[in-house]
Amino acid sequence: MNRFLRNALLTALVLPIGLPLGLAAPCPTAAAEPSQSRIPALSTDKSVYLEGEDIWVTAYGEGKDWVGIYAKGEVPGGPPSIYWYYTASDAKSGEAVNIRKQRSNSRPEYQSLPGGAYTVFLLLDDGYTVSESVDILILPEEGKRLVPESASVYEGDFPVVTAFGAGEEWVGLWPSGADFREAEPLASFTVLPGNNGKKTALKPGSGSLSAGTYAALLFPSSGTSDDPISEAEFSVTAAKAPDAPKNGTYSAPRCAEGLAGGTVTVALSDSPEGAAAEEVYLWWGKDGQPLEGMTRLARAHAVRNPLTLDLPEYLTIPEGAEEILVLAKNRFGESPVLSLPLPPDAVPYRQGEVLFRFQVTSDWHVTDDPNHDHNRHLGMMLDDIAEICPDSAGIMVVGDVADHGRKSEYAQAEKIIGKRENVPPIHYVIGNHDVSYGDGFKRQMEIFNAFSGNDSLFFDRWIGGFHFLFIAADAVNFPLPIPRYEMDWIEEKLAEDASPEKPIFVFCHESILDTVAGSTAEEGWWGISNGKDLAALFSRYPQTIFFNGHSHWELASYNEMFAGDGKRDFRAFNTSSVGYLWTGYNVVPGEYLYGSEGLFVEVAEHTVTVRGRDFVTGEWTASAQYAVPGSWNVSASSEPEPQSETQSEPEQGSEPAPEASAEGEQPRQEARAERTGCASALHVSAALPLAGAAVLSLRRRKKSDPA
Repeated sequence: MNRFLRNALLTALVLPIGLPLGLAAPCPTAAAEPSQSRIPALSTDKSVYLEGEDIWVTAYGEGKDWVGIYAKGEVPGGPPSIYWYYTASDAKSGEAVNIRKQRSNSRPEYQSLPGGAYTVFLLLDDGYTVSESVDILILPEEGKRLVPESASVYEGDFPVVTAFGAGEEWVGLWPSGADFREAEPLASFTVLPGNNGKKTALKPGSGSLSAGTYAALLFPSSGTSDDPISEAEFSVTAAKAPDAPKNGTYSAPRCAEGLAGGTVTVALSDSPEGAAAEEVYLWWGKDGQPLEGMTRLARAHAVRNPLTLDLPEYLTIPEGAEEILVLAKNRFGESPVLSLPLPPDAVPYRQGEVLFRFQVTSDWHVTDDPNHDHNRHLGMMLDDIAEICPDSAGIMVVGDVADHGRKSEYAQAEKIIGKRENVPPIHYVIGNHDVSYGDGFKRQMEIFNAFSGNDSLFFDRWIGGFHFLFIAADAVNFPLPIPRYEMDWIEEKLAEDASPEKPIFVFCHESILDTVAGSTAEEGWWGISNGKDLAALFSRYPQTIFFNGHSHWELASYNEMFAGDGKRDFRAFNTSSVGYLWTGYNVVPGEYLYGSEGLFVEVAEHTVTVRGRDFVTGEWTASAQYAVPGSWNVSASSEPEPQSETQSEPEQGSEPAPEASAEGEQPRQEARAERTGCASALHVSAALPLAGAAVLSLRRRKKSDPA
């Protein structure tokens, strides 16, 4: 998906917007040499501004070189720029431009460019290569030039303030009510270029502050004869880790079928301020220890007491689980563990002998940089699949293979894949990042097809006796329509040799509104404009299992699986992302989260199971182990067989690409190897060691990076 295209989704305008881990950013180009003179390629009319004052930027560039303004300390290619423009198309090279009036990314906290330190960058060729940069400072109005990071801190912490000045200002700290003209400050610092507009800690000479209230004062000169320009008050509170939750209950109506769906209700301890729980974590456990090889089961902000956490209806109980472990957490530590035994009739989910397996991944976002997190994550994913599922029937990639759709990025993907053995067949759907940049949709399709081996925008394949449909929109502006001729084709293919007892697997980059995590109107990352019509088609074949990417939403999200809603009767899954994740845990539209995830699909005679996998830690995602509802009856004859496929007739945006590989690229070689079966779903053995009063370690382990 284009991670930060919030405005694009609302205005049907795909803005290239920079992002941690290579999301599209206002992607601009190489600065033209401003002749032989010493005139800088980038400059601003001033270095210090007042809030609301115009900021005039002069930049020399060509093609798609671009200028972006970021909060100080941010790196292009990480968070998106706040405002940006192309130097040679949105303006004339060398022309002064008011950066406040240029293209805006969706960063509400910075939209007005509030007081603070910023950096203006000149970047090359629609990318993140920095040509030049200029630091500027925006001063808030007087009275607001000393900003505390928090109105309350805890013992052992230091108060942190941001001071803004034009020169010679200084900050001092006193107990509230103290006469600053008589008493020496407990801590102080001078506002210098290195800390002006930046967060700075007030560290007392004694090393700590006792509980109480304090005041920080900003003065205009080195003495205290003048009244302070600005002040900030805060309190210091005694603090400690929370006590263990008092008690709790776990109710799972279908636990006798191996389904974990239900509610966990936790009564938190009555803790004083500074020791209150901020979050609650759940883990599958055995003998007081978390199950090995699984991530945490759930987490939630401790917004009420008692707190109820819902577990999804079709979540499965793993082999070996005897209890749910509950702990409370705040910034000072974790509580001892509360154990909630499973109901007496609870059993592990029995899927039966697995006959057919494949993986679904999405949003690789491979970049030109071989050392980029995205590129390393691709290698980790391939290694993980080869290790635990050597008999995989294939890896389905649901779009956004390349971060900007460049030949060089596809070449990097080829190198990563080519360095590995036992790579299953890989099947690709196109995503918006694959076609939104470069020389137009048709040319980008040709580049993508040369890499993927596809002959068309949409196509189907029979793999191991199962029908796989790969579909895509033929446009770049969001929300995207599935064209009528493709909808007719989908209808025809869904009916082909269809059986209500046998799943049909469908793959598309974008999601259908209000189905899986990331697809709600509030979250804003759905993408199929005629999704209602597509859902109606799928509902005629309830055995349809639809996989989408685009949103990067983490697998730990509650709505990971859509199981139908009374009006729509099909199944859908969010595939998360290999490149980087997005989470709605703190804010509804979501925010960046480091990680790499994907799905394993396992078909047995009477079950279909979809299992989330964390490729960074090498663990199963406990909150994304789903039994897919359906009247499945798949015979053992459905074991993998030679693949066959039918391509769509090329129409409009789906012209076939040339058979030859794009210049500079090597034909993709898919390694085939003898396969012996996926590793057992869950491993339950020596549990994680717990220190003292059984406190769980919540640190994520990280597998060694691939070479």
